[in-house]
Amino acid sequence: MLVRKYQNRVVCIVYSLTGSNPHAEDIAQDVFIKVYQNLAGFEKKSAFSTWLYRITVNTTYNHLRSKRVHVSLDEIDAPEPFEKVSIDAIESKEKQRFVTKAIESLPFKYRMVVVLKDIEGLGYADIAKVLKCRIGTVESRLFRGRERLKKILTPLMEEGKL
Repeated sequence: MLVRKYQNRVVCIVYSLTGSNPHAEDIAQDVFIKVYQNLAGFEKKSAFSTWLYRITVNTTYNHLRSKRVHVSLDEIDAPEPFEKVSIDAIESKEKQRFVTKAIESLPFKYRMVVVLKDIEGLGYADIAKVLKCRIGTVESRLFRGRERLKKILTPLMEEGKL
């Protein structure tokens, strides 16, 4: 039941942090194994989703650190047959690749805050619980992460690529 309810969200978070769909599914599977193994230890001091996000972030971080995983954006998503793809869809996919690559280039501590806030829509207090840090730390990491993204993406916008 928990897997069905949270699987898409966990895979999306892991995908956003790794940029690698095959790895995202493997890591998500590891996350749910850890959740199952530690469910009795869930103390209900915070929401279940906060606890799940914490396990997701830790598991992803540990996987990246131990495997040194890096997959280029060219390896993500096989292209569709040309007849089925419109010019707008191609341009949209290309813009998405630029943004994904920019997010991937962020240091992990900024990337996870940007993903949790801007992609997953978590509030500052929830992110602070997930990351076990102060709200001020979340705010400063989010600011720095967004500033770095801005520096990366602004030239692309000026070139008309975004």
